[in-house]
Amino acid sequence: MPIIRLSKNWRKELKHQLRRDPSAQNIVWAAKGIAPLDKATQFVTQNDPKAIIFLDLDDDDAGLAEAFAKRSLTNRLRLHPWRRTNPRRIRRSQHAIAQSASGYTFSSNALATVYPQSFQPSSRIPHVRTSTQQPLRKVSANSATVKFGSFGTLRPHKGSGLLLELMRYDRNMTLVTFENCGLGTPEPTDCNWVELESDTPLDVAYSHVDVSVIPITEGNSGAQFQLPAKLIDSLQWGTPVLATPTPAIEEIAEGAFTPLCSPMTAAHVAEQIRTLASSDDGRRGAARFSEVLTPQAAARELILLIDQAANAGGT
Repeated sequence: MPIIRLSKNWRKELKHQLRRDPSAQNIVWAAKGIAPLDKATQFVTQNDPKAIIFLDLDDDDAGLAEAFAKRSLTNRLRLHPWRRTNPRRIRRSQHAIAQSASGYTFSSNALATVYPQSFQPSSRIPHVRTSTQQPLRKVSANSATVKFGSFGTLRPHKGSGLLLELMRYDRNMTLVTFENCGLGTPEPTDCNWVELESDTPLDVAYSHVDVSVIPITEGNSGAQFQLPAKLIDSLQWGTPVLATPTPAIEEIAEGAFTPLCSPMTAAHVAEQIRTLASSDDGRRGAARFSEVLTPQAAARELILLIDQAANAGGT
């Protein structure tokens, strides 16, 4: 399935794709639905009325934009009404695509509840990773040198500040992150903070940690229904997960993660990390990954949706 990145000549590019094989059933999967995808899908229906259009929604992008705008006046100015990432413009574009959509895909069933009930039929297509046959990470035998971490872009105001608090609370635990991860620069006393090079392969990165910690403190819809990529990576590599039990995380990592205690005090969370580090919980995560987070699992869901849309349209 070709992936088209819209350029200034997107009409010409789309027309070429739509006419490559007149006998083929064209299926267009529009990711996120942010402008100019509303115009692109309208162009598709005009040039191929039989095309099947799916609107793919992996985040509450309008909700995330609203939360971003509320943080400062500068952010509000950045998302002025003329910007396509303005919350109202995002919703307007998504609803325009819905007028011709034959189905919808969501990263979680929980996320689907944010959108109109009319966004049906739908399937759950979460972020996936290619399945691996790598052996699971060995659990550290020395609980005095527990390593915890989180890989990707980290934002203190979203809860990742807890990682720094834990590292400085207990110097017998080591924090592992990528360089320039968003948490600032290590202080001279932060000898138990290890920064890996940003291009370190994920399997190598996760071999350095005993527990993956994913705290989310923002209560807005965008954050609560966002599916962290670091959760998928942790499950893939069999790393025990300690995470905030948001609706999206609870659904996708069902039975394969440990909820962060509430309130998230450094002492209590440190105790949770030590318990997980000496456990074999990573195997449950790897099993959950194989069950719902592989391309094969996503393909099964998507094929069912395609069949449903094709039958409804008499194709």
